[in-house]
Amino acid sequence: MKSILMPFFLCFSVIFYAQKTDIQYSYKATYNLEYQEDSTDQNSIKSETVVLYLGEGVSRYSSLGKAVKDSLTETLDPSNKSMAEFYRIRSITPETDFHYKIFKNHNDNELILAEKVFKDKLKYKQTLNLMNWEIEQETKEVLGYKVQKASGSFAGREYEAWFSPELPFSDGPYKFAGLPGLILEISDLQDHYHFTFSAFQELEKLVSKTLNLDDYKEVSQQELDQVRNDYKRDPLTAMNNAGITIEWNDEAKAKRELSEAHKNRNNPIELQTK
Repeated sequence: MKSILMPFFLCFSVIFYAQKTDIQYSYKATYNLEYQEDSTDQNSIKSETVVLYLGEGVSRYSSLGKAVKDSLTETLDPSNKSMAEFYRIRSITPETDFHYKIFKNHNDNELILAEKVFKDKLKYKQTLNLMNWEIEQETKEVLGYKVQKASGSFAGREYEAWFSPELPFSDGPYKFAGLPGLILEISDLQDHYHFTFSAFQELEKLVSKTLNLDDYKEVSQQELDQVRNDYKRDPLTAMNNAGITIEWNDEAKAKRELSEAHKNRNNPIELQTK
């Protein structure tokens, strides 16, 4: 593994080509994410599969559900916008609570999070290395890879991470990056968010994605979070405002139930934003 990846690591720099270009990914890391949706309820644990595609100096992270949906959407005939086709795609797409995708550009030290919230296409940019890591001496093994411990704080949480120099990518799931090796496991000290590495593969065929975020409106993180929260709290109003009419037996009851469900989703991965 080391002999295969080291030349790749040495050329770990490629220009991000502004906002629109073909990005090629040669490797894929897969993780299981367990997270506690309600900070007051230890039984509200949910789990999802998330994926990190790695290229020369770039990466793309998302939930598996988002990745599958994007891949299926790319195969669509633009002229076919029928509800039947919409429901077909929905039926074969894994369920996900995370509809954003995160692009990291190591060459420019930049991170872009992009998300479509109902009809709004939004994005924000951040500096890539968001954490000051403290590398510790403790080691262990994860799926045959020797990993070393590191700790740091991010967005209101304290984290413990395990990275592998055998996989020389200064990257990891979500926004985590900046260690001398791929992060294979990371969790906050309350264990409300726990990413566990499950697979790493060199892709036989390069995965090519066109990065086209020109039609996404650039906003602050706080603005995007607010739009997302407003929609999740009251999606019926958002649909009505967009001119979409849905017949409900009891619309007031539906709104109350959605509002109550939103209250239970009170434990985001980022407790603080800059």
